[in-house]
Amino acid sequence: MKAYTFENGKKVPMKMDTITRRPPPKQFEHLTKIRNKESGMKFLVDVDTTLRDFYYYYVPEKEITKEVKNRYDNFELMSDSAFSKVKDKFIYELRFSNKGGTVMPIIIQWNYADGSTEIDRIHAYVWRMNEKEVTKTFMKSKKVASILLDPYKETCDINEKNNTWNVNTEPSKFEVFKTKATVRGQSTGDNPMQKAKKK
Repeated sequence: MKAYTFENGKKVPMKMDTITRRPPPKQFEHLTKIRNKESGMKFLVDVDTTLRDFYYYYVPEKEITKEVKNRYDNFELMSDSAFSKVKDKFIYELRFSNKGGTVMPIIIQWNYADGSTEIDRIHAYVWRMNEKEVTKTFMKSKKVASILLDPYKETCDINEKNNTWNVNTEPSKFEVFKTKATVRGQSTGDNPMQKAKKK
């Protein structure tokens, strides 16, 4: 999960983009064109030279050129009125992975810092472009304290241990057993000498 907030008038330093322009692939003649030439067929652009356009004479450049581009060139600062609409908003970017192979709706319970909760239900159609992984961005007006997926166990999820963020999960049965188990020889209460001292 990634969390963001909005800031106006501040540019985040980032690496400049380098655009590399490579030459087009080697030109070739289609087999149909070669056979037409062999048969003596005359093309209209050869019969009537007025039909020749720009691309008839165009020869693409073969050099590799590199150009450093500034990402901020096409960006504009938000106006104060536009920024006021998103000033106190929080942006959360969540990445989900489909480990079982079955696409299902994504049900998210947002637990906010003020104690309130909210549930978002995302249709299974969200997996249409990539059934293995999907990233979704949410804008919230409150700060999120924790996130729980599928809170009411409505989907066929066999591993619920990876459904939380910043949530204390319930201990396993083995961990509960370890906390209850006593070490051999360990006293479970005061011995007679300790009881005598307390009197």
